Amino acid sequence: MKIILIEDDSTISFAVKTFLKRHELETDVFTSLKATTDIDLNQYDLMILDVNLPDGSGFDYLKYIRTFSDIPVIMLTVKDAEEYVLKGFSEGADEYMTKPFSLPILKARIDNVLKRKNDRQEKMAYQELELDTQSKTAKVEGLNIELNRQEFAVLEILLENQDANLIRERIIDMVWGSDLYEVNDNTLTVTIKRLRSKLGKYGVHIKTVRGIGYSWDSGANENR
Repeated sequence: MKIILIEDDSTISFAVKTFLKRHELETDVFTSLKATTDIDLNQYDLMILDVNLPDGSGFDYLKYIRTFSDIPVIMLTVKDAEEYVLKGFSEGADEYMTKPFSLPILKARIDNVLKRKNDRQEKMAYQELELDTQSKTAKVEGLNIELNRQEFAVLEILLENQDANLIRERIIDMVWGSDLYEVNDNTLTVTIKRLRSKLGKYGVHIKTVRGIGYSWDSGANENR
């Protein structure tokens, strides 16, 4: 289990990292948003994110990563006013904790968030399109459809982020990761084309967003 902690207070980050290590949770600490520029969020299971960072807002950063990642996020802040809590949840936070906080309670929140994520993602469905994220299999109306690893990963990302515009470069990074040497400008386009074909009537839900990337349009008409 690996956690990313974005927190500029060295006292807090040291305490959190030390405590979580006792529970066999590895934590990488970053003290600014700039320091996270080149990280691969696919390497992490959960993010702990401070709202007030030296080079930007945690709210803005969360809004940004929600365009391409569903990594669970627990937000930390000294502001406990209702408007800030609601803003955190509206931007996609899974939990919200105010400082100072109890380390055992933080651990309990981590366990709870990860449990919810695992329960939610073992099975995914859109109408009669079903994905099993453990076996990496997909069915349409009860019949198996043959998807390769990349096709399944693209479909999973689209379904996890329905009606959101997903940046083309981020999809490529999330699906191919360290295998970028296998990717050229046409790789994702071809993958999307094959995926649309294999999904039959559900292929219409995969929309090309000009100049940005792709999205899963939950309101698309499957019969047209």
